Amino acid sequence: MSRGKEKAAARVAQEIVDTIRAEGLQPGDRYLSEAEALQRHGVSRATFRESLRFLEMLGVVRVRTGPGGGAIVRWPGPPHLASALALLLQFRSAPLSSVLDARAVIEPSIAAEAATNATPEMIATLRRHLAEAEQRIEDQPAFAAAYRAFWEGVAAATGNPILALLWPALRALTDSGGFIPSADYRTQLVGRMRVLLAAIEAGDAAEAAAIIAALDSEFARRLTASYPERMARPLAWSEVSIDGEGP
Repeated sequence: MSRGKEKAAARVAQEIVDTIRAEGLQPGDRYLSEAEALQRHGVSRATFRESLRFLEMLGVVRVRTGPGGGAIVRWPGPPHLASALALLLQFRSAPLSSVLDARAVIEPSIAAEAATNATPEMIATLRRHLAEAEQRIEDQPAFAAAYRAFWEGVAAATGNPILALLWPALRALTDSGGFIPSADYRTQLVGRMRVLLAAIEAGDAAEAAAIIAALDSEFARRLTASYPERMARPLAWSEVSIDGEGP
């Protein structure tokens, strides 16, 4: 389909993203006022607002009403990628087990890349998230936040933006299963995180990959044994949350 035949709102949404990037707008910055945007994009108010609704769902903007409102810039993150993947996978009737299978293939290589490329600053960040997780073992929500931040930090340490988004997105898909680890298992996980961090600090790619391969294998066995029906059930887009992302 030629660009001229594309729906106007979709075209304007792309132009808005191009403008955000070209002007270096950061999360929390305000996009053009509606009057400025209508003039720049040459469309009706209704078309512009439809574009914003589309971008809001994708995590690019947040629309605020009232004085000082308007379109506030956000940057989509791993939860938005997870949402898109869940939508695609639901139409293919892909079970949650397929996500764990994909993780078993991908994650050891990501850990190896992190061990190869992590900077001292990234390692310090991982150490901080690990300490937070260890302190919050008895507090499931707080532990989950620190645990998630640790793995996002490992993914970021690869230095590859695709991997930095993909690994947390795959983990978010797994989280859609609603699995809650016991305090004992959370303690075990902290131990694995500590061993992995040591391998990353040492720059030992092979060891980092082996640690993740073992962890993925154990996790898949645990979930398959404890939640066989949930593991076999197809993923649902509605179960993957994108709340709380961005400013």
